[in-house]
Amino acid sequence: MVTGRPDHAVTVRAHISLGTATVIIFGELDLVTASFLGEHLAAILDKKPRRLVFHLDQVGFIDCAAARRIVGTGRSLPPGQRPVIRYPSPAVRRVLKLTGLDAQCEVEGQATG
Repeated sequence: MVTGRPDHAVTVRAHISLGTATVIIFGELDLVTASFLGEHLAAILDKKPRRLVFHLDQVGFIDCAAARRIVGTGRSLPPGQRPVIRYPSPAVRRVLKLTGLDAQCEVEGQATG
């Protein structure tokens, strides 16, 4: 599933295989893109993945609400599973740390470039 909105600077790409949903997000996550993000996360969660991996190295801005929404997907995972934030951009890493949301997910790697 690849979706984007030309009127907003965000694209969501999702691939589900063997129970793992890999979600790649490009752009800025803020109040303007909140409903768009929510719709796509709901569609992904409807597939009942056992694991969620978010690639956020191409996210230039994320607000606290978007970070909570992404980390909150962990409530839909099996017990003991947490969402994985892979290669968070510096902006994402900063918001996760400042809000304490980094304790509710697994943060792997650093964005390159």
